[in-house]
Amino acid sequence: MTIRALELFCGIGGFAAAVAGWDVQVVGALDQDGAALSVYRRNFPGHPARQADLERVGAWELTAAGADLWWLSPPCQPYCERGIRRDLDDPRARSFDHLRETLSLVPEEKLPPRLCLENVAGFAGSRAHARFLDLLGARGYEVRERHLCPTELGVPSRRPRYYLAASRTLLAPVTPPLPSVPRPLAGYLDPPPHGAVPDGLIMPVDVLARFGKGFRILDPVDPAACTTCFTSGYGKSLMNAGSYLRWGETVRRFSPEEITRLLHFPEEFRFPEELSLRKRWHLAGNSLSVVAVREVLRAFPEFAKVI
Repeated sequence: MTIRALELFCGIGGFAAAVAGWDVQVVGALDQDGAALSVYRRNFPGHPARQADLERVGAWELTAAGADLWWLSPPCQPYCERGIRRDLDDPRARSFDHLRETLSLVPEEKLPPRLCLENVAGFAGSRAHARFLDLLGARGYEVRERHLCPTELGVPSRRPRYYLAASRTLLAPVTPPLPSVPRPLAGYLDPPPHGAVPDGLIMPVDVLARFGKGFRILDPVDPAACTTCFTSGYGKSLMNAGSYLRWGETVRRFSPEEITRLLHFPEEFRFPEELSLRKRWHLAGNSLSVVAVREVLRAFPEFAKVI
């Protein structure tokens, strides 16, 4: 049976990449960020992706396509552990809270049978989290929650996240993550361009002299090398936004393509040429781990044996 899926806060297409090749039809992909949608459309041209104000989208618009599965990746800034954590008092939480309220008004027969949500670990225990669980319980969903990091799936990149899978029928039995063969960091890196340094990635000497001791600098040939979480601030913030790479006699940032590779987007995934390096980092840092999405979808019987 083909599963019809609706992506809310679709970003650059982490969910779409995860279900590529599966019996899934994306019937809608909505986001508020036009740049993210330009990346999505370039890589998934057959999907109906469009810009929408998710603080105002109505129940009819969400249910018109008759989706069997909703995937939500709402803004994480209200719940980030390094932020102020204003929760529902943060204006960036309004779109998700509006969707929660809208879902409460959807007629019983039009509720999506399956629903998933991804956010930072700090979302768990928030007021937004509590309200959402209350809604799902009131609307007859069985809920499964978990924290998952790509390192548990053999990927040398730390990106711990909170995931929720909910179903109005039975979920699949709980099973440990499927075993995978770890792939070293070197396998995710761009090939050296004839010994030259990639444009815009090299860290200036004066910055290294002043802040370098606080950087997490990885050796590309170290089989145990593992990146820290890349955030949307990578390329702008020097600290706590992601790892750096030793590159000959100097140090460089990871390229946006290396980051999407670590997120397990397909090798052919590309950003539109008109997007700046800074914007590419921003969008990659806001995206999903494709392997983690696939693992979470195993909660549904339809996907339990697909991977």
